[in-house]
Amino acid sequence: MTTNRRIRKRYLPSGWYPEDSAEISSLVADLTKSQNNLSAYAVVAPHAGWYFSADLAARAVWALRDCDTVAILGGHLGNGEPILYGDEDGFDCTVRDAENDIEVLNSLKAELKNVGIQEMAPDRDIDNSVEILLPLAGFRFPNARILWLRVPPDYKARELGSALFRAASSCKKQLVAIASTDLTHYGPNYGFMPRGLGEPAVQWVRNENDKGFISAALAMDADKVLKHARNNFSACSSGAVAAAISFALNAGARHSLLIGHKLSIDIHPDRSFVGYAAIAFVP
Repeated sequence: MTTNRRIRKRYLPSGWYPEDSAEISSLVADLTKSQNNLSAYAVVAPHAGWYFSADLAARAVWALRDCDTVAILGGHLGNGEPILYGDEDGFDCTVRDAENDIEVLNSLKAELKNVGIQEMAPDRDIDNSVEILLPLAGFRFPNARILWLRVPPDYKARELGSALFRAASSCKKQLVAIASTDLTHYGPNYGFMPRGLGEPAVQWVRNENDKGFISAALAMDADKVLKHARNNFSACSSGAVAAAISFALNAGARHSLLIGHKLSIDIHPDRSFVGYAAIAFVP
């Protein structure tokens, strides 16, 4: 008897990331040759197209400790929206199909209900914040299951992080988290130009606005992360970062480090540009 399995298929076109697993393997091997496993409990990684940010995203994923389950925490949600989760049986990571960790997902739902959070719903949207990291997670951890979660930038993010730790512990799973976010979106394409255009604007984004958010993340201060993003438009998915910090602190993280930071204008000059950072939360 054949069981119809639901696999969440790739939706992003090839310009976002390669369609060929051999190309992914070759590219990632080159990008991560200088990145050691840092035994990180959680990391922050960008979610732009690979042309712009695959180097930082890959180095972040390769900094993670070995695990049974990878929780990819995306965003692009507003304050007060529900936590979204992938309810499929598995996910197309291009390099392989990865099983959804339904056991941990169900435990997570129960843990959140225990703290009064019932605002959860299956994710039916096409969104890059989780999908863009699937090939990296699938390749780095060839036997791991995956959780697909998108996190709003409010108090639920902190609760999700601690509930995720409790859920994994109750299921006796070693779990790591990837927080997916890009930083300041600046320029006419984004309707955000508080410093005008030109080099002063670039330096403000690089050395002040992005840096403020990065500093909050490195301090492992989830509340400050949410506040800085809200007040300064310094990250598009701050809830994911707040959740990853909460998870990492519960898991035992005591330190953090900046793996790298850059702007899309460093790669492709344009009046509109975006910031990217990779951060690890480590023992």
